[in-house]
Amino acid sequence: MKNLIQCNQLEIGYSSKTDGSKRLFPVFDLQLNAGELTALVGPNGAGKTTLLRSISGNLKPISGKIFLMQKELQYYQAGELAKIISIVTTDKIVDNHISVFDVVATGRYPYTGFWATLSVLDKEIIFSCLELVGMTDFSERLFHRLSDGERQKVMIAKALSQDTPIIFMDEPAAFLDYPSKIELMHLLQKLVRQHQKTILYSSHDLDHVLQTADRLWLIAQGKPIQTGIPEQLVLDGLIESYFTRAGLHFDAEKGKFSHTFSGKKKIFIKAEGINGIWLRNALDRKGFVESDDSQCELKIEIIDQKFHLTIKTKIYVCIKIEEILIQLSEYEKAD
Repeated sequence: MKNLIQCNQLEIGYSSKTDGSKRLFPVFDLQLNAGELTALVGPNGAGKTTLLRSISGNLKPISGKIFLMQKELQYYQAGELAKIISIVTTDKIVDNHISVFDVVATGRYPYTGFWATLSVLDKEIIFSCLELVGMTDFSERLFHRLSDGERQKVMIAKALSQDTPIIFMDEPAAFLDYPSKIELMHLLQKLVRQHQKTILYSSHDLDHVLQTADRLWLIAQGKPIQTGIPEQLVLDGLIESYFTRAGLHFDAEKGKFSHTFSGKKKIFIKAEGINGIWLRNALDRKGFVESDDSQCELKIEIIDQKFHLTIKTKIYVCIKIEEILIQLSEYEKAD
């Protein structure tokens, strides 16, 4: 597998004359593989943006070396670098008069010369990039009038128009609603699978990352950087150890975090299919834990498409899950 970026004995953080150097992680080796969607994940404040800035050449490392396509990063000129790495940030564009087309056109600046004159080919590339992200019909619209999801698509089109093999994205889904996040992740997968891009993006949204990324760079301040495919990092217990906090538990079977409730009530559940899935979700949210003991005082069984809830010796027949939760709430109050 080809390495586009190789970090050797890298030490990153901040350095000043008064405070000295503040190192974020132990010295590390790291590589970015070609043709992969790689997610840089870690808790807020762990150093994701600092790592991205360091390996893109925007922040000098404390020590160590970074190689970009077998050439040390520090020896690249800015113009050369702009043809290899494009960067998508969540920074706001403050110009209220700039159009979508003009925003994407700025991605062509490494190729347009001193006067930044767009050729016929440049314009064709801009429109093809807008088409790729589904924003062709918005080309003349003012950028500031777009929704957050639409703006993010335009910024990705700008990066694509820069025509670089590598794209870095800093928290690209940070301000998006849930459907827009899903749409964005599918777009990133498409760019990697069908358009041979190599994408590294930072995120703290672990649920989406586990479902979409080919590889993770897992970070936490003061801990060694861990890399691997998402599934192996889950099985090795590294996701839980890097993210779990007091009162929070990572469920490796479900692939998500849940709150740890003290004194959970146990309940026996005999329910399959989609009704069983969402019943368990509701009970888990309310602090109940599933038991294997069919003789415990709380039991639920689906019979003839209805929920039969047993509390001690009394049976309640419920049509909706909410009815179950109401009965269990009354049980807890009386207990």
